[in-house]
Amino acid sequence: MAATTTMRIFLVQTAQGLTPSSGGYKANISLLRELRSFGHAAAQICYGFEHEVEHYAERAAAKGIDPDVTESTVPFVDFRGAKNNLLVKTFFDEYEIQHFVISRSLFKKDYPRKELWQETKDYIEVNDLRWREASDLVKALVNLYTASITEFRPTHVVFNDAMTMKIASLHPDRAKFKRVAVVHTAEQLPFGPYCSGLPGHCMSAEKEDVMLRDVDGIWVVSRAIHDYAIKYGNLETKFLNHSTMTYLDSKTGGIPERRRNENKEEVGMINPCPCKGLSILVALAKRLPHVNFVTWASWGSKPEHKELLQSLPNVKIEDTTSDTDKIWDRIKILLAPSVWYEAWGIVVTEAQLRGIPVIASEAGGLREAKLGLDYCIPVNLLTGEKDANGEYIIPDQDITPWESAIVELMTDKTKYRDLSSNTWRTASKWFSGLDTRAQEKWFLDMMEANDPKSEV
Repeated sequence: MAATTTMRIFLVQTAQGLTPSSGGYKANISLLRELRSFGHAAAQICYGFEHEVEHYAERAAAKGIDPDVTESTVPFVDFRGAKNNLLVKTFFDEYEIQHFVISRSLFKKDYPRKELWQETKDYIEVNDLRWREASDLVKALVNLYTASITEFRPTHVVFNDAMTMKIASLHPDRAKFKRVAVVHTAEQLPFGPYCSGLPGHCMSAEKEDVMLRDVDGIWVVSRAIHDYAIKYGNLETKFLNHSTMTYLDSKTGGIPERRRNENKEEVGMINPCPCKGLSILVALAKRLPHVNFVTWASWGSKPEHKELLQSLPNVKIEDTTSDTDKIWDRIKILLAPSVWYEAWGIVVTEAQLRGIPVIASEAGGLREAKLGLDYCIPVNLLTGEKDANGEYIIPDQDITPWESAIVELMTDKTKYRDLSSNTWRTASKWFSGLDTRAQEKWFLDMMEANDPKSEV
């Protein structure tokens, strides 16, 4: 049944948003698609490449939707004093979601990420009376975000970054929309041991703490993050699972196909990097030279991590792929040995919905993502302490339980088949119990809370 109130949801993605490389950003765009399927209007502003815009516009046209591609430029003077331009393309995709796409080419080639982060931090911390002191690029971005929000006329602005949180709080139409913060990592929160532990996350804890407590809603995607916010910040949040569309098959739009991969020969891991348990993977590869491992690089995989894995004869490294069937059709087991305080672990749920057993750590929300299934292994979590280079210090780990789990599942066919069947049944039951309209209801409740008619 359609909602009686039509909402207009405007999402801000600080990472590449057309073909997201992380679970959190995939979940964000899935939320827009789900809300759009319920009859609400949806838009996002994000970073992307020109060829992506062309690809998505072609897909829209193939489905009979006019993509209405337009192009504009926003001039600014960069930190070197050189004149430059933001290239912005707008279009409608096959779901009729409007996209405001800032070209990533500039930032990939000419504008170092650290410079952008520093300038963003300066904007967050600057007193509004000294707004003229912000960098020219930040001014261009702020004006672009502000104009895009004005053009779309949202009922809700959804974000996971402090810059947008400030822009939304100062917007001329502030009284006309709700501000919703989505928390995908503990590092986003302005308190606790992991505060600002990742580059670009929580740049100014004191300022962000004040702003965060003033938004209309804070959505966390696991009880682990909810409890973390209470424990370290005495901050109330709303726990909601990811939108159900996050887990549907991207090609068919239906329930994922069950895999029967007992005869496959590879153990897979996505995003091999230190906080995701790279040291555990390396130790396992050395202890189990007869086992084949395959990894898919992602946002955390640096060149030195890839070089380390390339030195191991039984480990293959594949590039990031948006076609996850290439992963699920290939692996026998998914390895998720994170030592980071995970928010949830979307890949764990995705694998389990396909009947693929997962050997995961108990880090943060991974225990929830495992759904009570076997092979959830304790680890020594990151403490938040960093080395001289500002990187998390990775604690030593006990490899034995990981080794035993892999050997058991790779060699005992009966054990594997039984676990695969139980994994598929458990994940399917969990998925069928989700409220497909949970986010919609929550967003509508925000509007009704300030509706004078609701107080009559």
